[in-house]
Amino acid sequence: MDENVLRHYLQQVPAEIREAVTELDTPLKWAIYIALTVDGDRYFNQLKNEFKANPNTINIAMKSLVASGLVARKVPRIVDTGDANKTYYTATKLGEKLLTNLLEVVLPPLVVGESKGIRIPSQGATRRIEIVRGSSTTVSYPMPELQKSIHLRSEGVRT
Repeated sequence: MDENVLRHYLQQVPAEIREAVTELDTPLKWAIYIALTVDGDRYFNQLKNEFKANPNTINIAMKSLVASGLVARKVPRIVDTGDANKTYYTATKLGEKLLTNLLEVVLPPLVVGESKGIRIPSQGATRRIEIVRGSSTTVSYPMPELQKSIHLRSEGVRT
């Protein structure tokens, strides 16, 4: 393998972006990441209970997501530092932007004149991704390797 060619291409995308995407390597990590980005902050025990998962499994996933920069581990007050029951997890700006941009790329294009986009409010008690679509739209994406097309239809929904 030519290390110079490898380095040349890797230098074109910051390591933080490559590492963030690399860490999303299991369905559990994706689900936790999406839950934190879409529905907002959670305590460790909330995640453990919501996913009905072993604490070790959640712990490993959380360490990985924090290391990726997509999720941050926060302490609400200085006096709570060191108290594992008082720390919570939240999506970072990188995490929010990554999901927003992935959705923008994957969702069908909007008809001219429609409301546009995906918004993740950064303030407020709940952060929700809001996908705004106008009237019904069907878009087909050819998939030559599968020898068929994927048809996506949006129905003027706000989620």
